[in-house]
Amino acid sequence: MNRRQAPYDLLCDPDHLLRAWRQVRRNRGAAGVDMVTLAEFERELMSNLNALAARLHEGRYYPMPARMFEMKKAGGGARKLAILSVEDRIVQRAALDAIEPVFESVFFDCSFGFRPNRNVQMAIGRALSYRAAGDIYVVDGDIADCFGSLDHDLLMEWVSARIRDKRLLGLIRMWLDCGQVLPKQDSAEGDEKSPGLPGIVERLGDYATGSVNAAMSHLLDKGGYGYGHYAGRGRAAYDDDEAIDDATAEETISRAARKEALRRLGRDGLLLLLTSATRARRWLTPATLAITGAAVLATAAYPKASRYLREKLSARRSGGVGALQGSPLSSLLSNVYLHEFDRAMMKAGLHLARYADDWIICCRDEQSAHAALELAARELHRLKLQLNTEKTRITRFDQGLEFLGYRFHPHLIAASPVPEDERASGVDWRHSASVRLRQMPSQLRPVTASMTERAKARTQEGLTRLKALAQRLRKGGDE
Repeated sequence: MNRRQAPYDLLCDPDHLLRAWRQVRRNRGAAGVDMVTLAEFERELMSNLNALAARLHEGRYYPMPARMFEMKKAGGGARKLAILSVEDRIVQRAALDAIEPVFESVFFDCSFGFRPNRNVQMAIGRALSYRAAGDIYVVDGDIADCFGSLDHDLLMEWVSARIRDKRLLGLIRMWLDCGQVLPKQDSAEGDEKSPGLPGIVERLGDYATGSVNAAMSHLLDKGGYGYGHYAGRGRAAYDDDEAIDDATAEETISRAARKEALRRLGRDGLLLLLTSATRARRWLTPATLAITGAAVLATAAYPKASRYLREKLSARRSGGVGALQGSPLSSLLSNVYLHEFDRAMMKAGLHLARYADDWIICCRDEQSAHAALELAARELHRLKLQLNTEKTRITRFDQGLEFLGYRFHPHLIAASPVPEDERASGVDWRHSASVRLRQMPSQLRPVTASMTERAKARTQEGLTRLKALAQRLRKGGDE
């Protein structure tokens, strides 16, 4: 029997959280929606980490909404980035350290983005090796809004194929949903900080669902604390072959466990009120409190009712899309998602080099390049992704190909970084050159007109002088 420590148990270890904290501090970053900075968190570092580990251990950790902002991309357009709270960054970093080795063992060699001991230069080197082997044509591909289009159900299916810890799976699902809890909406006063009524209602629902789910998991699963649709995994050492028997756990529920669950639920409810106090007040009517209280008491008294309520409340949402770009875990999740694209390209024997959502396929001839592009578009459609038709094209290495900030030499097997001034312009250098060429006649027209006028004047002046000279010579000849 193969027993090993569950990945989620690492998240509950303060020492593991401390290592994750050091990485978060090294990456720096602004405060999240709770406005707690890195410096403020560090003042009582071990106390904060121990409290965070305790909440994770007891199933009382819930992610906060992210602050969103837009950053202009070098190639035009804008990229939406998220700023998580310091606590959420620490927990996500700890989760990344726990599960990244699992996926690194299965990722293909054609993937270079956001992976340990891999970088842009290695991706460029792989493209140059394909060129040296005789590939001339290149499918230069780009995925339209890749991070914002990741299908949650597909992603969780692939994650759960490698990660069996249901508590961690539920936590990842909550992180995915967190990006949709407080969507950016325009308020009546134009204040972007106001999340709007739909976002507040969604967040209240998420907090309430999570709180009740944690309590129900404590009641139904001996020592277990689940999250969302994946609730129910116990705290015992991770085992590939064993499953928790809910019926046995149900029989061992004690009154003390019920009281603890109710105490935890009340504490989480207080957190909910503090988080959305100004906006939640209008919904906390006597009727809603009475209904909620009756449901909690019923679930505490009758385990079967608690199981039914937990299943209803923690039912997995379908149709969710998008991952928060900028969070510690988002890059790994995107690589897990695009691993299926890599698999299809490798199975077809194509020469792929991918860095996150930027990729190229190197081919020997133009016909093979068109076939590769057709296959790539078909596979991305299967993954519920789309090609960016404006940026995807078939080109050649000797036509000034640019990839990941490098420009390939037209005649040599070499590439060099694109100059910073051309990157900052936000316009492709070929497009910029063609625009300048088209604008050149209109720019030269005033100059040529002035030069023409001066030439005419000088010619007229010269003709006048020649005429006068001819007249003088004629007069001299007559004398």
